[in-house]
Amino acid sequence: MDTENTGMKNKRATAAHEATEAAQVERNLAWEALRTGDPGLARNHLQHVLDRLDGHLLDAKDKSLFVHTSLEFSNLCLGLGQGFDQLSAILEKARAVSEDLGDRRSRALIHLHLGRLHYFGNRIPEAMGTFSTGKAEVDDLGDEDIRIEAAEFIGMYYFIQGRFSEARPHLDEAARSFEAGEPERPINLSAPLWLTVCTVYLGQLHDAIGTAYYYHRRALARSDHGVADLLQALLGVVLSHINRGEEAHTNLSSALEKSTQTKNVLAGTFSKAGIGYQCYREGRLDEARNWIAQALEESHASGVIFEYGSDLVLETAFELGRKGFECIPSFDLQSELKRIMRQPNIHLRGVALRLSAIAAAATEENDAAIEPLLESSEKYLKQSGDPVQLAKTRVELARLRLRQGDEDKARLLAQKAWKGFSGYGEVFFPDDLRYLLVLKRGFSPERDSRPELLEMFVNMIHDLKPGPDLNRILTRTVASTTRFFGAERGGIFWFPRRGGTNNPVLRAGHNLSTADVSGSEFRWSLDLISKSGRENRPLVIEDEDSAQSSTHVKAVLCAPFEIGGRVQGVLYHDNSHVRECFEAFEISDLVRIARSLAIYVDHLVGLNQQVQKKTSLSLTQLGQSESREIVTENPEMLRILAQVDHIAGSDGTVLIMGETGVGKELFANRLHENSSRRESPFVIVDPTTIPETLVESELFGHEKGAFTGADRQKPGRLELANGGTLFIDEVGEIPKSVQAKLLRALQEKTLVRVGGTRTLRSDFRLVAATNRDLAAEVAAGRFREDLYYRINVVPLAIPSLRERKEDISLLARHFLAKYASRYGRPEIKLAKKDEAKLIGYDWPGNVRELENMVERTVLLSMGEELEFRLPEEEMNLSGGLFSDFPTLDEMQRRYIEQVLEKTGGKIGGPGGAAEILGMKRTTLNDRMKKLGLR
Repeated sequence: MDTENTGMKNKRATAAHEATEAAQVERNLAWEALRTGDPGLARNHLQHVLDRLDGHLLDAKDKSLFVHTSLEFSNLCLGLGQGFDQLSAILEKARAVSEDLGDRRSRALIHLHLGRLHYFGNRIPEAMGTFSTGKAEVDDLGDEDIRIEAAEFIGMYYFIQGRFSEARPHLDEAARSFEAGEPERPINLSAPLWLTVCTVYLGQLHDAIGTAYYYHRRALARSDHGVADLLQALLGVVLSHINRGEEAHTNLSSALEKSTQTKNVLAGTFSKAGIGYQCYREGRLDEARNWIAQALEESHASGVIFEYGSDLVLETAFELGRKGFECIPSFDLQSELKRIMRQPNIHLRGVALRLSAIAAAATEENDAAIEPLLESSEKYLKQSGDPVQLAKTRVELARLRLRQGDEDKARLLAQKAWKGFSGYGEVFFPDDLRYLLVLKRGFSPERDSRPELLEMFVNMIHDLKPGPDLNRILTRTVASTTRFFGAERGGIFWFPRRGGTNNPVLRAGHNLSTADVSGSEFRWSLDLISKSGRENRPLVIEDEDSAQSSTHVKAVLCAPFEIGGRVQGVLYHDNSHVRECFEAFEISDLVRIARSLAIYVDHLVGLNQQVQKKTSLSLTQLGQSESREIVTENPEMLRILAQVDHIAGSDGTVLIMGETGVGKELFANRLHENSSRRESPFVIVDPTTIPETLVESELFGHEKGAFTGADRQKPGRLELANGGTLFIDEVGEIPKSVQAKLLRALQEKTLVRVGGTRTLRSDFRLVAATNRDLAAEVAAGRFREDLYYRINVVPLAIPSLRERKEDISLLARHFLAKYASRYGRPEIKLAKKDEAKLIGYDWPGNVRELENMVERTVLLSMGEELEFRLPEEEMNLSGGLFSDFPTLDEMQRRYIEQVLEKTGGKIGGPGGAAEILGMKRTTLNDRMKKLGLR
């Protein structure tokens, strides 16, 4: 029976192993499909990965692979607008597996993915509950990486509630993650979509156009066609908002055609609803009804919610009903208005209450019943942050006040409504109330107070919180100025110190990337930026010829700013749809704005330099031993030192080879101190002192909750070495499972913490050391060949101490002077007989063993003469290992000490103590710790 059970276990283990290998192959095929721009094929491969792993989740590695693949599969399903029906079961199983693993990070993300899925499935209460659970777990973990990865979902959480001002910062963060994402990895693909919708609802219509255009281009470049189609449909809706009918029709029709071909339900329903809204705006009500009906029918059939666009659907359906059109099938307006009042979305509540008030007024309902509806609508819409819908409610409140005979309050509400239409009063404000905009005190809807605008800008700049990441803060600054100027996109362009003002470089952009700037279409704008900087004067340019192209900019604003008495850069903004957008600003206004910006940027640059200097000083001490000079008279050593000094100024990777104890760390430190990186950290990591399972975490860091025991975020040594030098001692001890990740970090200067997804950059120089023959390790399959060639750029072979006998006496006197001074023994000297004894010994532990020997001798010698006892002499004097009848633990301790003495302290690898003792390296490390040897 035992034999039968063993056979069954072996079969299950073999099947699991085969399933894991097949899953890895499928996973690699998925990444290849993403690299070549076929996310649909990638999704199919990930489905196969999950199918192969299901039922074979025997070890932690397979379970972790299943969990991570489930999250990636979820993102691909959303990006493609497909596969929602099977996703729920996959995520529920992944949640159970993550709990079994103790992987708190993945469990939090799975809750958020499930919340998103429930929302699209019109299961709003479940969505809110699951989102809340996931958000609480993210808040508890609290580190930056998990917040960035969860940003889209938390933005959705607030968006679903109609709280757009709270949603916007999270969606901004998520969209930046989309930009920085690796093209061969699926990420939260819908972040730019949510950001664009949120920007529309915040009344920043120009910014929304720029955002939609920008991320549409980015999505196409990544071959994320599902997201691109959604963004194009949304762009069409926004263009309809501002009466750009032809451009709106082009984008909506194109999005519909593409989504039909790819069977993208989300993009298809949004495109049809957008076309219906455009028809309604243009007075083609029959067509509007048909398109809205198609969108709703398709949405209901697929089980996908349409709530994020339903304010447009509500308004269109309401107006169709007022004009006597037949009800839209499967959409009863009154039932929908009641349903919305039971939902958490305060934005839709505000719209629904206004529509109910208008309907009540049409039936000559008493104004006393209408007033609370409109006041509640105003309250909800204030909270939501949507100025356009708030303005529409205030228009109805103005009508109510007129009916009540209070013209002064009606005028005030009309004025607020005009401003709330965000520069589109001519589009949205009703003609019958325009007379209310003419005030005796001179209010004009065509212009705002310039001093008020300047004060707003100064306050906006001061409200921006500075921080240590200069580029990130500048990017936020440009986003704020884009909205302030009512532009579609913007950037801060920097002038290199030696290049004058002819080569502007994009330092920070909003809806503008370096790829955009390098394109031929931006050449005209670059010329204007250079001209503005060269002449040190603001420019406001309107291009009269831009009407021929919908993508060509129609208006440009350039404002140069000075730092340190010279023009450092130019603030740039443009618009592609409105030519007169910057006319409210005179040149004198722009000069004052530029001065305020210059003071702020100068402060940021100074703060950034202070933080970098402080961080560098603190990190340089990390793991670094005391600085020691290299003492030698050996010709070969002197030649190597000259070579070290020669190559120190480069950034080439150096491999230092030599036996344990020859001083490889000292050579690495010398390379660092003689390089241009000397003011930055010198970070040391020794894999032999780290349990094998934690080597990856030590090198790359980990996120809180990534595994059991990861109770806080920990930056890795590669990350900490940014700008400086990373010294990996005994690089041959790095587990092969980690070597591929190290190779990628070396090639791309990027890394991802264990349990994280955010790609971090680290510009470090690698100096590696080994006591192994790495070429033999490669031949034996224990070390990656590609990694070996990557680190063996500049090899340095350090001779052992027995190969440079002339240095033994020199080093002994050097260490004697050091420790005699440290321990207050200036009278002791090195005798000739001691020199002869030291020179006659082979020193298997090299310089380290010699130094330890000298220190021990200084401490134990009683008189003026030294009492050197070499290992052989100590053994002879002791009378054998068993003469004092030691305990078993003491015997183990002594034997391990003797083996370590023989190997020169080498624990792992061929010829190491672990191999001689017949133990695993980690087991030996644990045993040494228990015996007090560590």
